[in-house]
Amino acid sequence: MIWLYVGLGLLVVFIIILVVRTLIHKQTMVNEPIHDVEVDEKRIIENFIKKIKYKTISYPDSSLIDRKAFDALKAHLKNDYPLINQRATYQEIGMGVLFHIKGKSSNKPIVLMSHFDVVPVSDHWSVEPFGGIADDTHIYGRGTLDTKLTINAVMESVEYMLDKHQMLNQDVYLSFGGDEEIGGSSQRAIVKYFKENKIKPYLVLDEGGAIVSNMFPGVKEKVAAVGIAEKGFLNLELKTESKGGHASTPPKETPVTLLASAVKKLNESKQFKMKMTSPVKAMFNQITPYSTNFMIRLIFANMWLFGPVVKLIAKLSGGQLKAMFKSTLAFTVSEGSKAYNVLPNEAKIGINIRLRPDESSDMIISRIKKIINNHDIIVTPILVSEPSPISMMDEGYAMLEKAINDTWNHTIVSPYLMVATTDSRYYHEICDRVYKFSPMNVSADDLSRMHGDDER
Repeated sequence: MIWLYVGLGLLVVFIIILVVRTLIHKQTMVNEPIHDVEVDEKRIIENFIKKIKYKTISYPDSSLIDRKAFDALKAHLKNDYPLINQRATYQEIGMGVLFHIKGKSSNKPIVLMSHFDVVPVSDHWSVEPFGGIADDTHIYGRGTLDTKLTINAVMESVEYMLDKHQMLNQDVYLSFGGDEEIGGSSQRAIVKYFKENKIKPYLVLDEGGAIVSNMFPGVKEKVAAVGIAEKGFLNLELKTESKGGHASTPPKETPVTLLASAVKKLNESKQFKMKMTSPVKAMFNQITPYSTNFMIRLIFANMWLFGPVVKLIAKLSGGQLKAMFKSTLAFTVSEGSKAYNVLPNEAKIGINIRLRPDESSDMIISRIKKIINNHDIIVTPILVSEPSPISMMDEGYAMLEKAINDTWNHTIVSPYLMVATTDSRYYHEICDRVYKFSPMNVSADDLSRMHGDDER
């Protein structure tokens, strides 16, 4: 009988520990009064619309790029921001531009980033995608979300600061890429310039997360999601070959059937496991205390015990939450015969893989070869970008957090893992504080328009 009491006692102590850990998980949101800043809203919107009107579409085929549109946007940056251009040195590097504004000190230079190229548009827009059309609630156009909004925010805010202050405290670099949507060679070149000139940025701010709603169960407040790391990507080709021939006498296995079998194995494999990396854990630690659902708070405050439950929740939720936990495979490209009655000499499948932090492209390729287990299938990496390092969350992060709190009240500022890629991934090799945040308040409907029709 005594063991029953001991067991019950231990159970009670265990439950008390879980509850106490849940209750001491404190909220940290700051709700100080926001001071209004008088700005020329009309000018800001006009300059935003100007940027939208330039058809700066980037294409992998460089012959399709409208160089005049890119030159016109660069001219706008030089002509319509007189204070920046009086104070800054300006240079063009690749398809990008770099402004350098000297401050009182160059010890802790800050880099503010964006890109001005955009993806192509379809024929299904309800408005002219480069018309800069505005109504009472929205401004429409390709690039409004991704990401001429951020380049406009950077230029307008820095011009404002130079108007109000004769000298900035630290050197500031405005680094804008012109080919982010096709790989970002401009920013690679700019990072190379920084390295060659022994410039080590203290903090880099690029596009990334935004102000979002309904990010976490039971959390009513909006969340400013700040990327502190991003997943890598790997474009992988699976290819197999044969002698071809007439489709009327097919062999048992063809290049297509071999690849179909490989895709099935990969799609059903359980070897791409879910794991909570430190950026995801930091996000849960920050957001969990705000949930009105006590059981949710209990689970996420005690992930040492409920880790499998958390993974199950992410798996069932799917989408971005699930993608934060694992390396994902998307089968995106397929090639075979050009005719229905001809067996292909070769067939290919393209896979886009997003790499979780702590997994490398070599690890994933080795795992894929093992799963497929077929030497007739050639596995070739086409394009690789490894997962980024994880940025420090120290006084640099606190500075960004304060800036967000000074702009949006009743908003939780939280780190998170970017599942997409940005140009800022190149800066991790020269900077310990690379943050990915876009200063915009967006809905799920807004986000669905990014790279889509009627972006606004």
